[in-house]
Amino acid sequence: MCIKNRGVALAYRLLAFMLGSIALIYDFGLFNGEFKRANLLYFTIISNLLCIIFFGLLVIKTVSDIKKEGIYGSTTFLTHIRGGILISILLTMSVYHFILIPYALKINPYQSLKIVDIIFHYIIPVFTLFDWILFDEKGKFKWYDPLYWTIGPYVYLGFIFAQSGVENIDRINAHISKYVYAFIDVELIGFYQVFMNIISLTVVFIIIGYFIYWFDRIKISE
Repeated sequence: MCIKNRGVALAYRLLAFMLGSIALIYDFGLFNGEFKRANLLYFTIISNLLCIIFFGLLVIKTVSDIKKEGIYGSTTFLTHIRGGILISILLTMSVYHFILIPYALKINPYQSLKIVDIIFHYIIPVFTLFDWILFDEKGKFKWYDPLYWTIGPYVYLGFIFAQSGVENIDRINAHISKYVYAFIDVELIGFYQVFMNIISLTVVFIIIGYFIYWFDRIKISE
């Protein structure tokens, strides 16, 4: 399935870019004249930032293709990188929904979701997924891509463990744990449980990746 109308794709991508950008600007405190650098420690922020940058590039590329080739057709851009971004934002949504929300509700059953949390953890992931489903040419992914896509999250983990040993003033002032997320906090749950959590998430990540790969191959064979 691929909607070959660049006008529709452009409107969709521009909406996603604007919505995500406004949420990021708000979350970083820029509307109040601040810049909360500690937010960059969160995988949620990094994965959403990548999505928003990619949507911005897609807007530019789509406009360029409309000028060169007309409104009818599709605009596909950096397919293998897109796949990694897509899986990362789906991981963000999955971890938030199935791990972080249940954990938070145990601590405070009466807390409610903020609109920014909904945008970051549900709306942008859904926008990113359906942009690929609706507007991207299929059959571009390779069999090894789901393994290749794990590099990004592991780089992030390496960064989190490295910064945990450094006195980060921004993190301390923002009252953020050294390990950012409880499920990778070795001081809270121990090395073994952290290791098992990472292995479990890796398996989930690869399964999601191969599901995307399978869907991609099914579509190209139609």
